[in-house]
Amino acid sequence: MDQIRNRKYFGGRRFAFIAVLILVLGAAVFSLAAEEGSGPPFRRGEVVVAGPPGRHLDGLPVVKYLPNADLTVVKVERGREFAMVQRFQKGGRRAGLNYLAYATAVPDDPYYSPYQWHLTAVQAEAAWDITTGAGAIVAVLDTGIAEFGHRDGINCLTEPRDILQGDDFPADGDGHGTHVSGTIAQMTNNGTGTAGLAYGACIMPVKVLGDDGSGSFADIADGIHYAVDNGANVINMSLGTDARFGLRSDTLMDEALDYAYTNNVTVVCSSGNEGSRKNVSYPAIYPTTIAVGATDYTNTVTRYSNKGEGLDIVAPGGDTMRDLNNDGYFDGVLQETFINGSWNYYFFQGTSMASPHVAAAAAMLYAADPELTADEVYQALISTTLDLNEQGYDKTSGYGLLQVYNALTGDAGGGTDPPTGGGTDADGDGWTTEEGDCDDSDPQVYPGHQDSKGKWGRDGIDNDCNGLIDG
Repeated sequence: MDQIRNRKYFGGRRFAFIAVLILVLGAAVFSLAAEEGSGPPFRRGEVVVAGPPGRHLDGLPVVKYLPNADLTVVKVERGREFAMVQRFQKGGRRAGLNYLAYATAVPDDPYYSPYQWHLTAVQAEAAWDITTGAGAIVAVLDTGIAEFGHRDGINCLTEPRDILQGDDFPADGDGHGTHVSGTIAQMTNNGTGTAGLAYGACIMPVKVLGDDGSGSFADIADGIHYAVDNGANVINMSLGTDARFGLRSDTLMDEALDYAYTNNVTVVCSSGNEGSRKNVSYPAIYPTTIAVGATDYTNTVTRYSNKGEGLDIVAPGGDTMRDLNNDGYFDGVLQETFINGSWNYYFFQGTSMASPHVAAAAAMLYAADPELTADEVYQALISTTLDLNEQGYDKTSGYGLLQVYNALTGDAGGGTDPPTGGGTDADGDGWTTEEGDCDDSDPQVYPGHQDSKGKWGRDGIDNDCNGLIDG
């Protein structure tokens, strides 16, 4: 175990933020619940009908015929799969969704089971039965990546770029970017070291921070454009300004973040480590990003994690002051990285470590359904969390702790659940005026709805019925 090291990413030089510099640092019956997406995943745009191709398929295009089972797979309009199954069944045909099955496995990486508590906390093993993120690309805008001499490594690298030097060799002289990339896509099931959450995904390493852990808005904005233009599905930015400055917007950065959003790229950011109770750091606080706070081994939001306005969700960030699981090491987030000229496995802590868990989950959502929009990814993540504090949204834990399997299957977790009282729900959002719906003519207005982020943006509407416009 001499290959494992403890290291903090909280306090000291590595978190001395300044305003203009950023620191990293086939079923016979289908229920409504299934139709709303809480059932197991299936192949979108397809329905399976018993029997060979023929007129009984209502002219639908045939994807393929499987003669051994005497089944025909037909192409249908996406979103109409349930309706078409019911139509065939009412016509006396045996039909069903084309459900998906996956190989089941637990990683053989020796440090996974005893030390990577942070992966099991977000339902990693159950999620891996659905997808490992293969086909998705996560751009990691950070200190770069160390590529050579490692024992474990990153599963897949694509389109590397050093924005600072203007070349394709984003060498990591700090170790932070490599560690963050490992949480997302560390080589897994290779009998070595640690595992990554979306280990089938590709990392696009984009160096926007120097080896001192800081970088300019201009370089970061350029990195965002580069990532979008080169095919990233997700951008992780474990960086931000000090929340105490209260920065909410910047002309240069806002444009880049909007560019990512309009091109359907999910941007995930760390909330910051100042322990603020009022608001999170920028760019995490910007409406189109997902702001991620940090939890410890006990699923408690950490003392250093910024809270308050703008916080969306929390994920494991660790605590290198305590060993609550009694494994002999502090409860940080464990990954392989390169520090001071050598490779080792290090426990880091910080919202920088929490953010890549959510970025990996977003990548897994895109891998499972490439046609998802950024708003749909956001809603899938925040509506399926494990509730930690107050019921529904609160400013300490946002919508709750990331649960990847729930997000992939649409299994609602501890978010704000509509009550079951009386009254008429005119807009069909699950809430009545008697239960707190302040506008029963608009399905995007109800208690607990996201008010200032996602596709509704700063729209001048009190989406969550808390009496504040976009807040």
